Amino acid sequence: MIRRDHPGLLAIALFGLLIISYFGLKIVSKEMSTANEFKTKKLEVTGLDNLLSKAIKELSPEQNAELEILNHLLVDSKTETSKAEILKKISGFWYKIDKMHLAGAYANQVAEIEKTEEAWSIAGTTFLSGMEANFEEKDRLYCKQQARVAFENAISLAPENPQHRLNLALGSVKMPDENPMQGILALLDLEKTYPDYVPLQLVLSQLAIQTGQWEKAYKRLTGLLAKQKELPEANCLMEQVILQGGIQDDPAKYSTYCKKN
Repeated sequence: MIRRDHPGLLAIALFGLLIISYFGLKIVSKEMSTANEFKTKKLEVTGLDNLLSKAIKELSPEQNAELEILNHLLVDSKTETSKAEILKKISGFWYKIDKMHLAGAYANQVAEIEKTEEAWSIAGTTFLSGMEANFEEKDRLYCKQQARVAFENAISLAPENPQHRLNLALGSVKMPDENPMQGILALLDLEKTYPDYVPLQLVLSQLAIQTGQWEKAYKRLTGLLAKQKELPEANCLMEQVILQGGIQDDPAKYSTYCKKN
């Protein structure tokens, strides 16, 4: 897993997130107000207290002691800055034991204090990872809804950054709403604005592979590799397309640049 001192900028599918600097913006936009209103009205699928109560029962004595120390430090925090730092540590505590829904919940509290693009992105990607975890359906839905709010807040602070819109769309791809095509359509719409955005092209290529659209995946990856010949993720996907999709090409050309860990 990819992480930093904070619960990490998570890898989305095969792709790393961009590292974003803090802006320290204090103005709350109309979009952020709308997102917060959505959160207040609709994100009661699973309360944080219920999530905590269940997870704490599963902790070892050592883990429980570690968490108690962090909680005491949180109570004793005198400033918003020190509080945010302890919340990051609590988020990291849950992250390292794969409780992504709780890691996201505490990362969310950090974002509410710091009000930065990066903080909301971290919260959102943590929740996005929780959607893929082996949780109950209601907990996964909680992660989905919280991820949506976090990414909408990140978008409101940095509307020019396509990564947040990509992640928002991925939430709908991973857990579709009533319209199962909503996430895919959002990705294709994003491509109209950012046709050369590499993470988006990788996501669309991978989705084509997952649905057996080998020719589409091959065409998309060919265009991407024409611009970035040594891009590891694209070369790995291209090798897969050729070997599994019956495409007439030499996989050895791409395996050279495919870094398999």
